[in-house]
Amino acid sequence: MIMFNVNENNNSIDFEISSEMRMVDHVAHECREFLKKYNVMCFSNPKLVLRELLINAIEHGNRNIAESKVVCKIEHLENFRFKMLALDQGDGFDYNSLDMELPDDPDQLRNRGYALINAFTEKIEFNEKGNGITVYLNLNPETEYEVETAGEWQVIKPSGSITASTADKFRLILVSLLKENKSMFRFDFKNVEDIDSVSLSVLVCFAKMAGKENNASRLEMLNANKNLVNLFKMTRLDRKYVIPEE
Repeated sequence: MIMFNVNENNNSIDFEISSEMRMVDHVAHECREFLKKYNVMCFSNPKLVLRELLINAIEHGNRNIAESKVVCKIEHLENFRFKMLALDQGDGFDYNSLDMELPDDPDQLRNRGYALINAFTEKIEFNEKGNGITVYLNLNPETEYEVETAGEWQVIKPSGSITASTADKFRLILVSLLKENKSMFRFDFKNVEDIDSVSLSVLVCFAKMAGKENNASRLEMLNANKNLVNLFKMTRLDRKYVIPEE
């Protein structure tokens, strides 16, 4: 029996869902509408965290047993700070030895979900049993990386400068797209003023990884300002990415 119950209060929204992957998108949609009330317009990071929390609960906690329930709660704390909780009906696990670092090897899939959660949150707490996880997020507007689907293309839209302080988030988002077996990527730099050497390296590594994953992969850069285009050409990124001439 399909379960999808939603209860919204003044500062929180609660879900009870059956352990079916299709429920994840329904929760994500409701969560997006909830966050809009607090002027959170870029949903990429909280959606990524929310999806990983629910996928872990459904797949690893409840072992895809549809009748098992997952409880999820998103709570507004203050300003742009939020708390997310996911609780499953599984036996739990020993989280003390959990490795939260993202593996360097793109073929290494183990614990990648927790590494993504860790990268985009301020703090992670597990309940004693290990079948419940609470995370704290600061969604204060800063450089964000919004991802949209346009036909076969994955369109990545950074907002703000792409520098060392946000390069790791950038890398994690790109790795997660490869994990989803995407092969066509379009970078829209309309809202980017500056990029540093660390983030340039991320783009270089991503081009290599995308080519390794799929020989037919396609990479484009659009709407970059003149300085960025010159920088991309100086660093030979135009050999990896299609950069339209003005």
